[in-house]
Amino acid sequence: MKAVAVLLCLLVCVSAFQSIPLRKATKPTLKVNIKEIEGKRVIEPVPKVYKRAGVSVPITNYANAQYFADVYIGTPKQKFTVVLDTGSSNLWVPSSQCSFLDLACYFHDKYNSAASSTYVANGTSFAIEYGTGSLTGFVSQDDVTLGGLTVKNQLFAEAVTQPGITFVVAQFDGILGLAFQSISVNSIPPVFYGMMSQGLVTDPVFSFWLSRDTSASVGGELTLGGTNPAHYTGAITYVPLTNETYWEFKMDDVYLAGKSLNLCSGSQGCHAIADTGTSLLAGPSDIVATINKKIGAIGVLSDECDQIVNQYEDQIIQAIIADLPPNQACTNIGLCPGGSCGVCVLVISTLEQWLPSNSSEYIIRLVLDAICDLIPSPNGESIVDCSLIPTLPNIGFQLNGKVFNLTPSQYILKTGAAGETLCLSGFIGLDLPPQIGPLWILGDVFIGSYYTVFDYGNKRVGFATSVDN
Repeated sequence: MKAVAVLLCLLVCVSAFQSIPLRKATKPTLKVNIKEIEGKRVIEPVPKVYKRAGVSVPITNYANAQYFADVYIGTPKQKFTVVLDTGSSNLWVPSSQCSFLDLACYFHDKYNSAASSTYVANGTSFAIEYGTGSLTGFVSQDDVTLGGLTVKNQLFAEAVTQPGITFVVAQFDGILGLAFQSISVNSIPPVFYGMMSQGLVTDPVFSFWLSRDTSASVGGELTLGGTNPAHYTGAITYVPLTNETYWEFKMDDVYLAGKSLNLCSGSQGCHAIADTGTSLLAGPSDIVATINKKIGAIGVLSDECDQIVNQYEDQIIQAIIADLPPNQACTNIGLCPGGSCGVCVLVISTLEQWLPSNSSEYIIRLVLDAICDLIPSPNGESIVDCSLIPTLPNIGFQLNGKVFNLTPSQYILKTGAAGETLCLSGFIGLDLPPQIGPLWILGDVFIGSYYTVFDYGNKRVGFATSVDN
């Protein structure tokens, strides 16, 4: 289910690093055909590239919510679209040996080990769980290429089962983790470790620039082996790591409208991670609830969503098939008292955003049955009155003595379909297990505003003001 988009290639001749531009996506379409369902797929050749030249890779940014790149596995190279995730450490892609009952497998490219001359069997069982999905499979070994840099004999996972709806509707095939080996399933060395050990990058550093301009053709850039000054302004503020699991560091405080909230003054203080695999900015539920209240955000109750879906499922499905705008569909159903369609519009807008193009009634019903798990929850995202955005306060995060402010236009996300716009708070409540949390997750909402440097050699993370160009 990939997007129809323009591939904009940027060639940057820099001797020390490789740059991977990101691009924007429009409405997703199914990435499946009869040959793929039968387990056969075309293996696309990749033009020869050289280490000293910047390499442009087709990468999709879907609605400022998912940033991902193309990775190639095997000989000849098989192409997959993967999330570049600094919040996990493993690489996995769907397997050609996936379960016949695994619906997600039908909609994505699959790795065929029999078609690769550099494949080496491993077979160790593999299982991983994310915040919004899980999968099982087995470990294999092959050559992996990202940005023109080929890591030889890389261990990765072939996904055989991907239960639930998450990976069915995902705009990507798999995930490429960029965190530390200490949290890698089966202690598999991450792909960037291979780049360092095999001398593919001059410096043990990679950096992210994520554009938040939804009208731009270029969605951002991953730089392997250094930074790209064209995408940030001012000095980089570095924060030393406190834990080599995730990219974790100490956070000094949180500011609202320039005033300290004194949230990190206790004995444990505050800890945060920079996570490109998380769309929003997450924090302890009680604190996020306070912030959302201050900006006038109203939580969306999941039980109200469930009630609407359970009672009006057939009408919603027919409205989707008829391609009715969300507001009109909700009005026709009778869920717009006083002209306010509320949760109904959010349900249908979210449904349209996640559905592949030309979905059958079966797929629509499957996604609709899980839609309330994909939209805001009581402790999560909240709706904000779009007209109030200019009046809302800045919210800042103090890191190594410097306050990094987010303006309302940066922390409010606009979403919707068919001309209907909803404004959502970019702050979501997340309470982690005691052995991990409490923890703030500075996801794409933050990284989109601040160029982020992941410095493995010096065990630190750096931030500078992003420049859209």
